[in-house]
Amino acid sequence: MNKFKKAFNDKRVVIGMVHCSPLLGYGNPLKIREVEKKFMKDLKALISGGVDAVMIENNYDAPHYETAKLSTIPHLTDLCLKARKYTKKPLGICILWNDYETALAIAKIAEFNFIRVPVFVDKVKTVYGIFSGKAKEVIDFRKKINAEDILIFADVQVKHAEHLIKRSLSVAIREAIAKKADAVIITGKWTGDPPTVKDVNEAKKTAKNIPVILGSGITTGNIKKYCADAFIVGSYFKGKGNPQEKDFHNIFSYKAKIQKSRVKKFVSVLKTKKK
Repeated sequence: MNKFKKAFNDKRVVIGMVHCSPLLGYGNPLKIREVEKKFMKDLKALISGGVDAVMIENNYDAPHYETAKLSTIPHLTDLCLKARKYTKKPLGICILWNDYETALAIAKIAEFNFIRVPVFVDKVKTVYGIFSGKAKEVIDFRKKINAEDILIFADVQVKHAEHLIKRSLSVAIREAIAKKADAVIITGKWTGDPPTVKDVNEAKKTAKNIPVILGSGITTGNIKKYCADAFIVGSYFKGKGNPQEKDFHNIFSYKAKIQKSRVKKFVSVLKTKKK
């Protein structure tokens, strides 16, 4: 827990998501500067809304591959450098579907604090293909580029996937911890779908001193049900909370903006102690 505490002083951390508009090479109708403008507006809304940290993700670069398209890497690096210049708060990156090398390299260059690895110890089938965990490779590469201060947030039984290794959540968590994940992420089955309280309690019991992060479906209405160390929030901060706005793929299109008022409300509810 020490490395996590060093990066995050708060006991219950809110990590806001910036989902980049489609990056270079994905036919984005927006110009480069327009992508940057939207990126910075979302980042500023999260920071001014009171989140503890921000994670950047190439969510709308569909279809996803195991490693990022070469055309997107300099574009994403540039955005991350601008994010670091804007804020000193902890920053992280996730590159879908499972490009840990690019994520770690960008994190090193931009002085980020953590990366998210969707498939660390599992084997999953997705609409984009089958991906196998590469925990050893992740840890070895982090050491190779002298980036051992960058935390590894590892999903366990990640959303949007069929799990090809049939085992309990606890067994998967124990493997992730044994293979040096700095924190584990628990999700529901889909974006906007929260994990069960039972799963979260099981994760906390199994993880012991390793932080447990909730990665989907957390709202002001359910957050106090959960005992967790951090909450990753993305789609909930967009739009006006009208279910009719959802398209049920990424919940919102890349045009949807982070609403500062929703960020502030969420942070306020989380930081208010239970009576």
